[in-house]
This record gives sequence, C-alpha cells and structure tokens, in this order.
Amino acid sequence: MEKRVEILKKHNIRITPQRLGVYEILLDKNKHLTAEAIYRKIRVSFPTISLATVYSILELYYKKHLLNEIRIDFDKSCFDIRTDTHHHFLCKQCAEIYDIDLHPCSALNNKEVDGHLIHELQGYFYGICSKCKDKSNL
Repeated sequence: MEKRVEILKKHNIRITPQRLGVYEILLDKNKHLTAEAIYRKIRVSFPTISLATVYSILELYYKKHLLNEIRIDFDKSCFDIRTDTHHHFLCKQCAEIYDIDLHPCSALNNKEVDGHLIHELQGYFYGICSKCKDKSNL
C-alpha cells in the first residue's frame, strides 16, 4: 500500500481514498477495464462515489501518465495501467483484451516516421484468443 501511495505522490497526485481505490483496481494486471467496470468495482468500498468522479480520476491518471486509454473496441474506452509501448489483442468470441509484446520497429526506436514525430503508438489485433481456439478446436 505504501508503495502505491508513493507512486501517486511522485506524480503530484493528492491522495484520497477514492483515488487510491481506483489505482488499486487498475493494478489488476490482466484487465483492461472500462470506466463503468471500475465504477462497479469501487462502489463496493465507496458506495457514494459517482461515475463522474471515476471519470475525473481516470482523466487525472491519464494526464499524469499513470495509465493509457485504449479504444480497441470502438464503442468504449478501456484503461490499461501499463504505460510502456505494447499492443493489444481483442478476442472476437469472448471479448477479452490481451497485452501483446512485440519488438518495436525502427520508426518507433527513432520516434519518427517520414519526418513526423511519434508520441504514441497503439497497435490492435483482432481474432480468436488461444482459450477460445482450444475450446472450438480451430
């Protein structure tokens, strides 16, 4: 817990129980949650928190580079605590989102392509995950 408080303080974020609670939920490494899913989880500990407050906390964390917003499913945003360069895979059967680690191409290493500066890259892959593939014998 103390390490998490220190991380928030290091990013000049005033510590509140709600902010710490959202951060704890985001630390569930294998999840890419929507604001609504985070809201449902945090209401267990903070029943009076509003969805607007959750969105405000997520926006603050995004601005402070503590999370990334991913739009692999174009109907909704999901939030990822991993801020390093990586890609995502969306299973078209179970709708689970997986982190994909690939070696960066030369453009990413140079942070430039055709004279354009690259600030961020998000690669999205779509298909059938290994769990669904095994269940379906594909």
